[in-house]
Order: sequence, then structure tokens, then C-alpha cells
Amino acid sequence: MSDSGVANGSFVLNSPGRDPFKVTIPAGRLGGVAANYVCAGVLAGIPRPLFAGFVPGGVANFIPSGTFPATFASPAPTGFVLPQACAYAASPIVGTVQTEWSIDCGGANNNARGTLGSAFTQQGWSSCGTGLGTERWRKNDVVLSVSESSLAPGDYPRLAQVGRAGSSCS
Repeated sequence: MSDSGVANGSFVLNSPGRDPFKVTIPAGRLGGVAANYVCAGVLAGIPRPLFAGFVPGGVANFIPSGTFPATFASPAPTGFVLPQACAYAASPIVGTVQTEWSIDCGGANNNARGTLGSAFTQQGWSSCGTGLGTERWRKNDVVLSVSESSLAPGDYPRLAQVGRAGSSCS
């Protein structure tokens, strides 16, 4: 790997059971110093890992553990921004099949589908319909589902994104 002021550099990350993940360093981004060693942040993500970029020393690029509620999650739901009345109540749970976020909408936790539904509509999502305590939304090849909370202490509504891309609501 090498970058320069005029040529991009690149490297490939390999992990068993996953497709190779190529990262490109834009020309001049590291001032030609990436010939032998570079620190890069790669975040867990579904369906693919997310490249978080190159971070200079001393710069925080994460939400410290225990800092919740938070207005930002990493990874974040693809193509969806929480409304201002809501926040992430815990770190996302990244699994092999889906990523799940606990959402705290305060007094509106008893109607998460309604509260988040307005935000989905405003952001160009289409409803796939509702089920018992759940509603699914689609935008392009991404499907997100909203599940209501049981309203038990410590339980929050959940937002989930399935790892496989698809253009239908099924």
C-alpha cells in the first residue's frame, strides 16, 4: 500500500466467510506516509463492514461505552435518521442476520410505530404494512422494522435492519 500526492493507495481486508473488503486511500490523504503502516477504523456492519476512515491520533471516533441516550449510533440504520424526539438507548446489537437498535422516544415509547412512522414517511420510506406490534418500512433495497416496547422498565422499542439486501417488503 502506498499513497502519494497524485496516486491513490489501497489495501484489502480479508476475513474467513466474507468477501474481500477493498479500502482506497485518496491521493494525498495521508501525505505519502502510508507506505508501510497505517491505522484504519473498520466498523461491524450488516450486510458489509463499514469503513470509518483514517483517524488521526487523539481523536475520538466512537461513542464511549455508557454514553446513552445518544443521537448517533455506529453502525447507524441505513438511510434513516431518528426524529429529534428519539435517541438510541443502547449500543446496537450487530448479529450475523440483522442489526438491532433500542430506541427511546420518551413518552412516545408506547406508540413507536406512530412516532417513527412520520419520520419514515418524511424521509421517503414506504410502509410494507403492520403486524402484531411491528411495522416494516422499505426504501430502495433496505427494509427496516419497528417493534413496539412491552413498556416494562428497561424495555424500549426496537428498530431492526436485516442484513440481506432486497427490493421487496417480504
